[in-house]
Amino acid sequence: MIDRDIAPKTYAEWEMPKNLTEKVIQLASSGDLQTLQLTNRYLRELPEELRRCKGMRHLTLEYTHTYTMPDWIKEFTKLEYIHLESKFTSPIVSLPDDMFDDMSSLTFIHFAVFIPMKRLPSFKGLTNLKSLTLPVFLSLEELPALDSLHRLEKLLITCVPSLDTLPDLAPVKNVKSLILTDRGTWCCNGFLGQCNLDHPMCQVHPLWGTPAATCLASSDPKATPETLELLAKYPENVCTGMLRPGSLEGPPTQATMDPCKGTLYRQCVDPSGVKSMCYNARFMGIACDTNPFPIGMRRLQIARGVGDPCDPEFEAWLGCK
Repeated sequence: MIDRDIAPKTYAEWEMPKNLTEKVIQLASSGDLQTLQLTNRYLRELPEELRRCKGMRHLTLEYTHTYTMPDWIKEFTKLEYIHLESKFTSPIVSLPDDMFDDMSSLTFIHFAVFIPMKRLPSFKGLTNLKSLTLPVFLSLEELPALDSLHRLEKLLITCVPSLDTLPDLAPVKNVKSLILTDRGTWCCNGFLGQCNLDHPMCQVHPLWGTPAATCLASSDPKATPETLELLAKYPENVCTGMLRPGSLEGPPTQATMDPCKGTLYRQCVDPSGVKSMCYNARFMGIACDTNPFPIGMRRLQIARGVGDPCDPEFEAWLGCK
């Protein structure tokens, strides 16, 4: 089952998307559903009928107002791909502790914007995981041990400002991509060696407002030699890219969506007076976006004749003829 709206046109559509609970119940009742992919649809919780679908392989829920996973999610032992992305205003708040214990088929995890979550389930069952992405966990205090993730190829953790330490990275020493950006207090609180509270990563976070860090105690865990060796291989991707106000598209608001009138790529002026472009960043609602990179991308698409066909009525300012 695939049902997606990747560019909600009105604030009402963004705030209260179409409720698909009954449709999911209907399609899951036979027990044959193997794919569930919803974007900007309402599914507050996974219905009990979905439990029958033991052959579930792909689960994607983006901006669905889902707040938790049921205890029986662990029964999806054939699951290969899971992508859960919350809204800032309705995040997932908890996951079962044993969720992954029998998910040896899982190869891809993307969990994003679980803002209040302080801990994640154990990763011990993820023996075939290849990609793990964890952006915007503002309250997460520690990461689970990575001991079972020997096949991991990509690890991305960003916007996790309350993380004081990392688990030993020795089990994932063969990753092909490692990205640990924005603030983690482990960057400067002594976990890597010397504590330096004057480092920007240890100050009050300029975007999230997370409090300033303190130095680790002498008894607190420190980075292992294997962890330091792996981090040193990716200097441009580790403890860099501090996000600041205006550098990340926040959730759409009535004020940012109304000027767009549901039209992608039209020119607009955001509430602060900056000339901008209407854009559906990360499949959120079409909103007035001050980020210059989507504007540059769209200009390049038009110049090269790729992507969505341009509309000169709204995109002449981008070079559309």
